[in-house]
Amino acid sequence: MAAVRLRKVFRYPEESGGREELDEEEQERVIELLQSQNDARNAQYSMVFTALPLLTAVIFVPSVLSASSQAERLFSFLGLVSLITTAYIMRCSPLQPDRKGKKPMNVHNQRVARIHAALVPGSGMVSLLLALVYFSTGSSYGTRPVFYLIPGAMLATILIAQKVMRSVDLTSLKELQYEYKGA
Repeated sequence: MAAVRLRKVFRYPEESGGREELDEEEQERVIELLQSQNDARNAQYSMVFTALPLLTAVIFVPSVLSASSQAERLFSFLGLVSLITTAYIMRCSPLQPDRKGKKPMNVHNQRVARIHAALVPGSGMVSLLLALVYFSTGSSYGTRPVFYLIPGAMLATILIAQKVMRSVDLTSLKELQYEYKGA
């Protein structure tokens, strides 16, 4: 007798085991929950990455107060200022870009925005100068010259952390929100 082949009957996936669609209220609640979780996480990261440059700035304080040469005191002061500026950049940079492209209207906000925009390149230049001092001096100063690399490393860390924090954008979820119209 030839082998008998039995066919299985096609069945649609059961609706109870399938994915249920969310209505408009449920979608809004899920998006609000995700937004609040993201805001809380950003606040934690912002606090940690603001404290990190401030804690490392303590390294330069003894050199600023009691350096043996004016050049060492100047470079230590620049390192200290760069780390404080990096902490300020982390603390005061907006994490959400302006979607409408509007600029601040009053003169005070425009000045603050221009100053804030100049802080990153300024701190970068100071970090680059300190790195050049590190590579050119060796150990001629009382401060360990490797400390001069810290402001650049902190600035790079802060900029990467901000980029990661900005990468979470829930506006695309709001745009995809299903407009459920009840029957």
